[in-house]
Amino acid sequence: MTDSSELTPNDGAIAAEAKPLQTEREVYFISGLGADWRVFQRLTLEGYHPVHILWERPQRRESIDQYAKRLLEQVTTESPILVGLSFGGLMAVEMAKQCNPTQVIVISSAVTQAQIPAYFRVFRWLPIQLVVPFKQLLWAVYGLLTWLFDLKDPEDCSLFKQVLVDTDPWFLKWAINQVVGWRNSQVPDHLVQIHGARDRIFPFGHRSADIVVPEGGHLMVLTRAQELSQLLMETLQINPVSS
Repeated sequence: MTDSSELTPNDGAIAAEAKPLQTEREVYFISGLGADWRVFQRLTLEGYHPVHILWERPQRRESIDQYAKRLLEQVTTESPILVGLSFGGLMAVEMAKQCNPTQVIVISSAVTQAQIPAYFRVFRWLPIQLVVPFKQLLWAVYGLLTWLFDLKDPEDCSLFKQVLVDTDPWFLKWAINQVVGWRNSQVPDHLVQIHGARDRIFPFGHRSADIVVPEGGHLMVLTRAQELSQLLMETLQINPVSS
């Protein structure tokens, strides 16, 4: 089990409890399956204060909507801006259904169950995530994972490996089950979907995305942070808000 304190941003990063400047509007970031706040660390959003939602250990038999309600306890802003990456995108959608967000931005993710790739059904028919020691399974397919996540730079691969080391296997198994069984058909208001044309985890998301990044991979928030920062700034300006 991974202590939740291990997933807390370090002193040089922006933690959920940090107090923002009064002139900045908070943006709540939700990381992906098996990831944490570090995948967003290269993004720069001028005039906005990033607040990283921290994963909590799921309770036994907890549903995704129940879990989303628990994560909303970390949100202190009325009508928040939610930004979700990968599995965090699914969670942002579920959180949006329980609050009144100003804007929801999903990156490298799915918005409805129709966008979940068919290969995820393998985990429903053959739930190896429930019977195989998951950390061992991850290391066995590490090379495949770096390809799926489109990671080539040694620094990116090193960060990705460290994130995997820190991931709680219980959370990972629970999250995969939630993706497999997701039944959402509701699209929240004020939602913008950003997707990479070369995303291998959600390979068809670019067909319905509002913004498609040419040659963008699944972790483009990390590998192409400058470009994604600019896209996020432009997207946030679509629905400007005052501080």
